[in-house]
Amino acid sequence: MAFFGSSSKNDKPAPSTPTPSAPKAPKTGAATITGCMEILGNVKGCGSIHVDGKIHGDLSVDDSVVIGKDGVINGDVKAKKVVVSGKVNGNIKCDTLEVTQTGHLTDTIDALKIVSDGKIEASITNCESIQITKNGNVQTPKMMGKHIIVNGNIEGNVIATELLEINKDGRVKGEMQVKKIKVSEGGLMLGTMLTYEPANPVRKVEKKESAPEVAKNEQATSLQEIVKTKEK
Repeated sequence: MAFFGSSSKNDKPAPSTPTPSAPKAPKTGAATITGCMEILGNVKGCGSIHVDGKIHGDLSVDDSVVIGKDGVINGDVKAKKVVVSGKVNGNIKCDTLEVTQTGHLTDTIDALKIVSDGKIEASITNCESIQITKNGNVQTPKMMGKHIIVNGNIEGNVIATELLEINKDGRVKGEMQVKKIKVSEGGLMLGTMLTYEPANPVRKVEKKESAPEVAKNEQATSLQEIVKTKEK
C-alpha cells in the first residue's frame, strides 16, 4: 500500500542536507596505510589513521579513521569519527560517521550521528541523527534513530522515536514506526506505518489515601470505652 504526502504551497522548501565530501589527505602526524600495503591482524593506537590499503582485522584508534576510495577493512572499526569512501565489512562504533558516495558498509553501525551519501547494508542502533542524502541507499533489517531525514532511498524496518522526515527525493519502503512524520511533496512511502511506542513505558502509580490520623485516634478511643464498659 502506497502513501503519498504533500505539503501546501505556502510551506518553505526543506533545507538542503549536507553531502559528505571525499576524505582529505591525512593531517601531519596521522598514520597512513598506503594502497600497496595489506595488514593481517588487529590495529590499535592513538591519534588518527588514513587507510588506502587493506586491513584484515579490527581497527581501533582514539581520534579519527579515514578510509579512502580504495581502502578496505575486513573487521570492526572503533574511533571518535569515521569517514568512509571505501568498504568496511564489519561493525562500526563511533560518535560521528560520514559515508561518501563511494562508501559501502555492512554489519552493524553504532553512532550518535550519521550522514550517508553511499551504500549501507547494515543494522543501525539507536542514533541521535540520521541523514540519508540524495545518492544514499540503505538496505537495513532495522534502522533506529530519533530524527531521520531522508533524501535518498531506504528499504527495511525504520523506527523514528521522534521524527521521520521524507523530503521530495526521499523514498522509504518497508515497515515504519514513527512518533511524528513529515512528508514533502514528491516524497514516497511504500509499506506500513505504525505509531512508535517505547518498549517499557513508565506507568504512573496512584497513591492510596490513608485514613486520617485523627480518625484512627477516635477509633482507638471508642474501643477503649467499649472495653471499660464490659469490665464494669
